[in-house]
Amino acid sequence: MSEEKEELEITFDINIIDHLGVKLYSTIPPMIAELISNAWDSDAHNVYIDFCTEDTKSISVRDDGNGMDFNELNNCFLKIGRNRRVENKCDVTKSSRPVLGKKGLGKLSMFGIGKVITVSTIKNGIKNTFTMNYDDIKNSHSDKYKPKIIDKNLPVKDPNGTLIKIEKLATSAEFDFNDLRSEILSRFRVFSSDFIVHINNDKNLEINKNEFSEDLYQFSWKFPRDFLELKESSENLYNFGINNNIHGEIYTSKTPLKKNQQGIILFSRGKLVQENMSFSKRGNDNFFQYMTGSFYVDFVDASKEIDNCSTDRKSLAWDSYNNSDLKLLNELMQKIVSLTQSKWRIERKNDKKKRIIDGGINPDDWINNLNPAEQPLAKKLVDAIIDNENIEEESAKEYLSCIKDMYDFTGFKDFTAKLDNLNELGNENALKLLTDWAEIEAKEFAKISLGRIKTIEQFEKIVRENASETKVVQKFLEEFPWLLDARMSKFEREVTYSKILKETFNDDELPESDRRIDFLCTNDSGIIHIIELKRPCVKLTSKQLQQISAYVEFIKRQYPEQAKEVYGYLISDNMTYEPGAEIMRDGLKTQNIFIKSYSDLLAEARIYNKNLYDLYSKIEETKRDSIRN
Repeated sequence: MSEEKEELEITFDINIIDHLGVKLYSTIPPMIAELISNAWDSDAHNVYIDFCTEDTKSISVRDDGNGMDFNELNNCFLKIGRNRRVENKCDVTKSSRPVLGKKGLGKLSMFGIGKVITVSTIKNGIKNTFTMNYDDIKNSHSDKYKPKIIDKNLPVKDPNGTLIKIEKLATSAEFDFNDLRSEILSRFRVFSSDFIVHINNDKNLEINKNEFSEDLYQFSWKFPRDFLELKESSENLYNFGINNNIHGEIYTSKTPLKKNQQGIILFSRGKLVQENMSFSKRGNDNFFQYMTGSFYVDFVDASKEIDNCSTDRKSLAWDSYNNSDLKLLNELMQKIVSLTQSKWRIERKNDKKKRIIDGGINPDDWINNLNPAEQPLAKKLVDAIIDNENIEEESAKEYLSCIKDMYDFTGFKDFTAKLDNLNELGNENALKLLTDWAEIEAKEFAKISLGRIKTIEQFEKIVRENASETKVVQKFLEEFPWLLDARMSKFEREVTYSKILKETFNDDELPESDRRIDFLCTNDSGIIHIIELKRPCVKLTSKQLQQISAYVEFIKRQYPEQAKEVYGYLISDNMTYEPGAEIMRDGLKTQNIFIKSYSDLLAEARIYNKNLYDLYSKIEETKRDSIRN
C-alpha cells in the first residue's frame, strides 16, 4: 500500500472540468445516475437521495457501500480519468457485481449542478470529509487543487458508507421527484431488493425493481425467440447476436407513445449505453410512434481497455471506424426493427379485424357472399380500411358498414373500380374514397327519389278514382311498399304472418266489397307495421277499429320476441266516422294504433323523397363552389 499523503489533491485541466462536468451534465438526472453507479460499484445495498427544498437548495446522496479511506480518496476518487477496471485488473466488485464505472469522470458531473461539493466517507470506523469549491478550482493559478479537509481519519462508530452533498445549485426550478424517479429507472436495470434507491424517504418513490408495465403495451416480440426467420435470411447477423448473448424485447403500444418513450434503449452491464433510438432510416414512419423496448448488449462494455460508450453514456460510438462489432450490432438491430415493423402491421391488422368481427361486422363473410367477380375489389376496399393505421376500430366499423350498404349501388362500384384501374386504391386513398361516399350515396338516392315522385303522382290518381283496395290498391302497395313508410323497400316486406292472420281471424262476415287486406311490413328500424287498407271513400266504423286492434294484440301476444314494437294503421281517405268511432280512435293512439289517410301518406313520401333530391343538389352546389374557389 502506498504511503498516505498529508493532503488531498486533485490534478486537473480547467477545460476538462468545464467540458466533462459543467457543460456535459447540466441536468440533475444524469448526475444522480453517476452517483448511483458509484454506489453500485462500492457494493452498496441502499442509496438515499434527499432534496432540500428550503431557500438554500441542496442535494444529498448517501450510500451504505464500502466507503473510502484517505488514500483511496486521493488515488481513486480524486483521480480524473482513472480506469478502475484496468488498474484493479478486475471488472467485478468484491461481491461479484459487474463494475459500471470506467472513465473516472462521473465525479465531475456534480459541478454541472452545483458549485460546492462535500464528500464524507467512512470505512472501517474511520471518517474522512472534505469540500471542493468550483469557483476556487477555476480561479486556481496551477493545475492542482487542494480540497478543504474537514475530517481526517476521524474514528467513528458509524457503519461504512459515503455521503455527497451538493450545494449552491445552478437551478432554481422546483424538483420534480416523479420525473427524477422515471429518469433513474430508464437508466439502469440493476434494481432489486439487494439494491434500492430511496428518494426523500418517500415509500411511493422507492425504486426496488426494474419496473416495466407490460399492461400498457399491445404486442411484444423477444429476441432471439421470435426472430428465427432472421437465421434464414441473415445467418451471420443472427449468429452474431447469439454468440454475444444479445437479448431483449420490443413492445408496441395501443396508442402513440410520448416522444421520450419511443425507440429502443440499450443496456450494458445493467447501465444505459444508448438512449432511445429507432434503428431505422425511416424513423418518422407511423410505426415508430408505437414502438419501444430494451436490449442487453453486455459485450460492448466487456473490454477493460476499449471504450465503446460516449462520455455522457447516452450513446454508443457507432461511427468508430475500427469497431466492426458495433457496425454488426447496428445492422442486427436494424433487421430486428424492420422485421418487427412487418410483424406489427400483421398483428395490428388481425387484432383490429377480430375486434371488428366481435363488434358484429364480419367482412370475410360479406365478401364471400358477393358475386365472385365482385370479391377482389371488395377485398381491396376492406383491406384498405383495416390496413390504414389512421383509421381506428370504431371508425373502421362505420366505414365497413357503409361499404356493405353502398355496394348495391352501381355508381359506388364504378367509382372504386376506376380508382383500382388507376392503381390508386390503397391506404393513401381510402380516406379520400370514404369522404366521397356522401356524394355517391346522395346521387343514387336522387335517382331513386325522382322515380318515386312519379310513382306518388300515379298513386294519387288511383286514390282520386276510388279504386278497389283488393284489385288495385293492394297490388300497387305490394309493388311499392315505401308508399306506406318512406324507409321501406320491397324486400323488407314480411309475408309469413299473412297466412297466420287469415287462419286466426274470420272475416267472412265482412261484405265482399269491404274484404280486409292483411298487409304486414317492417321498416329499417325493425318495427312491425300491421296495415289495414280501406277503399279511399269508405266511412270508418267502430268494427273496423276493433279489427286492427285485434291484429296488433294477436301479434304482440303470439310473438313477443319478434314483435317488441308493433304499430297498427287503418288507412282510408274518408276521415268521417260513424257515431262512437271517433272516441275509440283517440284511445287507440295510446296503443300505437293510428288512423291515416292516403293523402297523408303520399304527402310524407313526397317530402321525404324531395329532401333526398335536395340533398344531392346541395352537395353538388358545394362541390362546384369549392372548385371555383
